[in-house]
Amino acid sequence: MPTTLPKPVQVRDAGDLYAAIPHLMGFHPADSLVVLVLKDQMVSMTMRVDLPRPRHRGTLAAQLEAPLREQGATEVMLVVVCAPSGHMPEELPHEQLVSTLERRLGGAGIDVVEAVWLPSCQKDARWLCYFEVGCHGTLPDPQLSAVAAASAHDGNVTFESRAALAAIAALDPPDALERRSALLDELITNSGEPHPGVELHRVRDAIDAVENRKGSLPDAEVVALARALAVPEVRDASLGFAALSQPKARQAERLWLELTRTCPAPERAEPACLLAFYAYQRGDGGLASIALDAAEEACPGHTLAKLLRAAISAAFPPDEMKALARKYLADARRLLRSAQSSSGRSHS
Repeated sequence: MPTTLPKPVQVRDAGDLYAAIPHLMGFHPADSLVVLVLKDQMVSMTMRVDLPRPRHRGTLAAQLEAPLREQGATEVMLVVVCAPSGHMPEELPHEQLVSTLERRLGGAGIDVVEAVWLPSCQKDARWLCYFEVGCHGTLPDPQLSAVAAASAHDGNVTFESRAALAAIAALDPPDALERRSALLDELITNSGEPHPGVELHRVRDAIDAVENRKGSLPDAEVVALARALAVPEVRDASLGFAALSQPKARQAERLWLELTRTCPAPERAEPACLLAFYAYQRGDGGLASIALDAAEEACPGHTLAKLLRAAISAAFPPDEMKALARKYLADARRLLRSAQSSSGRSHS
């Protein structure tokens, strides 16, 4: 899953760079291959995949080649993060994987400039190079890195594991979800066809209320917002709020996260897709992946989830996601104006 930082951050040496990996990913990776894409001596993108079984090495190399070529990558660094093997120090873990990637990517014009092994991304972990004997070092404290400071400044949280990251989108208890599902059935049965502009106003008002709201959304509001986002025009226009100021966009993202936990299926897929879009366009590929997992579980074959998964797997640049958000913001403003015209009321 690709991730990026919103602004460049300078690091002093290789150890600082490896210590920055958890903050680039949003969590501490384990049993992972991390690919750092270099451009003009800067890390332009980070990708993480699970370490493959031996028979899948060639498949993984092919899967990585496509998005790297799409990005115009010419230099990468490989970081293998896993427990030490019984063959150390004579052989580092997953040496054959590194060799396979070096050959496959090199044949595509992508130079593997460095490859290192790490047992973990914790302070004082000892790293060793695959290509050069005697090349090694220890990690400084990841919490004290420049990247950690930049990440915290932007309001990002680094989790201890991917499982800990996934836990923030854990579903409410089944009885609560079933209760809201029944309320949603009742709302749809007893109300008329929703007006997209009016429903988008409902969504925007809920975003505005996030900052000062105390406690969780009541069932009635969860249900109303689930119904609103089930209108394709409303959901698509809501992508545009990602182009608002950073504080407002983060308020919207908090709402999508809460609705991902509280909405019944299949309606949960809509806020989950919004959460994935918002997270990815600000560079958080880890959260985007978790959100897409939730969307696909709630509604297998969901069209927007499939499109987002394909775009993210192909390392679609976050900046281009932001450009899409600006387009959808224009659509949102037109839709909001349409509600004013139809009702004769003024909305701030």
